[in-house]
Amino acid sequence: MSTELPDIAVAIDLGTTYTGVAWMTPRTPIQVISDWPGSGDRGERKVPTQLIYHGNGELSSWGFQCADDDDGTPGKTRREFFKIFMEADTLASAQEQGLSSAPSSIYEAQRFVTDYLRQIYAHVKLSIETEIGRRHMGGWTGMSVEFVFSVPTTWTSLSVINTFKTVVQNAGFGMEGPRHSFQVDLTEAEAAAVATLKTSAVVFEMGSLFLTVDAGGGTTDLALMQVTSSDQTIPQMSSLHPVSGVGIGASVIDRLFLRLVTARAAAYPDVVATALPPDFLIRLTRSHQFRTLKHKFGEPAYMQPVFRIPLEGVAHDFTHLGLGIENGRMLFSIQEIQSLFDPQVEGIVKKIVEELDWLRDTGRPQQVQHMVLSGGLGSSAYVRDQLQQRFLSYPHPNASRVAVIPCSDPQLVVVRGLLYDRQQRWNTGGTTSVLAARVARASYGVIVQEVYSPALHFNEDLQPDPFEKGKKWAVNQIQWLIRKGDVINPNVPLVKSFAISLAEGELTRAWDSRIVISHNEPTFLPRSMKQAGATKICDLRSNLDGVRQEQLVLKNKRGTCFSRGHRFYICQFDIRVIVAPADLRFELWFAGQKFSGNHEPISVTWDTEGTNVKAKIG
Repeated sequence: MSTELPDIAVAIDLGTTYTGVAWMTPRTPIQVISDWPGSGDRGERKVPTQLIYHGNGELSSWGFQCADDDDGTPGKTRREFFKIFMEADTLASAQEQGLSSAPSSIYEAQRFVTDYLRQIYAHVKLSIETEIGRRHMGGWTGMSVEFVFSVPTTWTSLSVINTFKTVVQNAGFGMEGPRHSFQVDLTEAEAAAVATLKTSAVVFEMGSLFLTVDAGGGTTDLALMQVTSSDQTIPQMSSLHPVSGVGIGASVIDRLFLRLVTARAAAYPDVVATALPPDFLIRLTRSHQFRTLKHKFGEPAYMQPVFRIPLEGVAHDFTHLGLGIENGRMLFSIQEIQSLFDPQVEGIVKKIVEELDWLRDTGRPQQVQHMVLSGGLGSSAYVRDQLQQRFLSYPHPNASRVAVIPCSDPQLVVVRGLLYDRQQRWNTGGTTSVLAARVARASYGVIVQEVYSPALHFNEDLQPDPFEKGKKWAVNQIQWLIRKGDVINPNVPLVKSFAISLAEGELTRAWDSRIVISHNEPTFLPRSMKQAGATKICDLRSNLDGVRQEQLVLKNKRGTCFSRGHRFYICQFDIRVIVAPADLRFELWFAGQKFSGNHEPISVTWDTEGTNVKAKIG
């Protein structure tokens, strides 16, 4: 791993409902972007993930500016939640349910995400260049700038990850200068766990277990971690179980609230048509007062039998008992608000119990001592108290005395985690990540040929060796580089060595390799492509153009009484595979060094069928 430090590192957490950005330099602390356009003097630390388009398809406004943009104007359209619709299954489900705001296709969702991230990039560039005093002095084009993105734990196919990388690049990230780069790094669950270990007021002991529950706008992500180093300067942890996620978040509460108010309105259509603004439903669900109610619900000082939310555009003396309106404010009982939260709490409990059951079922006696909540929904006092009460009333064998605690700065835990991990790697010369080990969510292998053995290669395809008479090779065999459930060190790549035989005078310097994936259990992995269970995810083209003949290994094949001897060469090289939690990257190494000629040393052609294969995340 290169130890060259960037001038600036920028972390981006593209959320379903809100997006957070933070940055740092090797000598300055983490700084959160909070000067978002349209936020006024509130200093909001996250910006709404929203867009409004004109009728001709041009962008009208984004983020906080959407609040002042009248999307009721004919032709204008508001777009929200578009991030989750980059995944085909999620979009198909929304379309089946008749969700009118869903994009018409994943390509339209990609366009929305690209347009939004392009605005994020432009503002982040302006903000940071201003902060470092380079806005009018050439900007950051000539600087080394590293952008790092998190992705939802629920994105388990490489197809959506690759699409997201293309969207990020099209939005401008990593493209402005020769030393600009971007990377899709940790999942949101892992980033939340990193921030927890680095900043929590809890003193984690060596070997202790904790579970992070990052409940955001659209998804809830879980990560079960064990502390492997309690050094407060360089703490480390390892993942015990593949990170997992579920489609539960604050946006579901918004939809349930809208359904609740819609049901009231449907009972009195004449009153609604004459006494209330035509868009009162949308205004109410987007109002600052409802947002405050969501965030404050559960705090002892805020709780009351009835909550009153002002209705914008409704006279202060308007009252209607059937609609639950009193003096221009709509009334909601504490039970009604609880009914919005309780299904989310139950869904989170179910997912937590699955993680705990895994510990029990695999014979692990360790106790989870802390559950750490983060994210918008995770910062809710009601959610926290309900989870704590649930596990006190019904303790799990692996969480008999668990403490449910909030993390520091819960809504920005992901961007902070991304940067804390980067920072620790900087401080240790690139050798020590906070996340010391993770669990592979799938098996990855390379297609090879093996020396034919009748016992191992029955009914397999064979081909003769061109240099050794009588020798046969079984082709399309699979060498598994890593198996599902294996522990991966993020700082140690997987290495596959190749030795290609070349005839004397042959100048070939480029070869193809095929990488496959399987979600079978490790004991049921296929040995060859003739067996079911493996799918090709990509073709690799390794290009060693520029390697001279004298750099190859010379082999002399001695002759016999009946045949002449001959010489051939062997080109030895390595392909290093970096299995990130949400990505797969490759490097070409020759003679002990990363190869880089005047060309792209390794090119990847992704396979559509293989990259769409998903992990089973429960």
